[in-house]
Amino acid sequence: MIFMYLYIGAGVLLFVAIIVAMIAEIKVKSTYNKYKDVAVQKDITGQMLAEMIAQKEGLNVSVKQCKGTLTDHYNPTDKSINISAPNFNQNSIAALGVVAHEMGHAMQDKQGWGLYKVRQFVVKMSNFASKILLPLLIIGIITNLMYVGGIIGLAFIWIAVAFYGLSVLTNLATLPVEFNASKRALTTLQGMEIMDEVELDHAKKVLSAAALTYLASLLVSIAYFLRFVLILFVARDD
Repeated sequence: MIFMYLYIGAGVLLFVAIIVAMIAEIKVKSTYNKYKDVAVQKDITGQMLAEMIAQKEGLNVSVKQCKGTLTDHYNPTDKSINISAPNFNQNSIAALGVVAHEMGHAMQDKQGWGLYKVRQFVVKMSNFASKILLPLLIIGIITNLMYVGGIIGLAFIWIAVAFYGLSVLTNLATLPVEFNASKRALTTLQGMEIMDEVELDHAKKVLSAAALTYLASLLVSIAYFLRFVLILFVARDD
């Protein structure tokens, strides 16, 4: 019975987490839209800023333009900074803040920052796990239905749930990495005198709003993981 109550509690947590995720998404878009057309005093585009930071920090990265909005990212595989079209040629507070953030990841990579390396390892493990999670789950369910062996079937299901737990670790490892990249971004923008204090404060709002999405993703992944685990316990008791 206690597991049933915990299961219901996990369901409530999941509902709250999804609401938080929705609010975070709205917050990010509204904050970005608010500052995407607010130009900084210096005539520097997102592309120019990426190249300036790369030169200053000695980063051997290529600067590319990618499709979409808020699709900016750093690719450690080919050492490229991919800037979304709206930010590539813009000199807005939002554009420069986002680009500086992604350059922060390039700095983490070059320095071999411990938490960044941990996150990259966990991401690779999680990507691998995601490919075999569903087959393991299906095998476990079919094995149980065929009564070939309850323990064997349950073992496959538990392994699948454990692999799903890697998504929790990924999101957990992502938080400090993203926070650090934002901190590096603000420090760089200030040190290079790209923005004044008022502009920096606005850029911080953009980056802080984005940080909410990472926190929301962590909450959602934890809630789903708990639900899966408790489902197994409830089913076992039944």
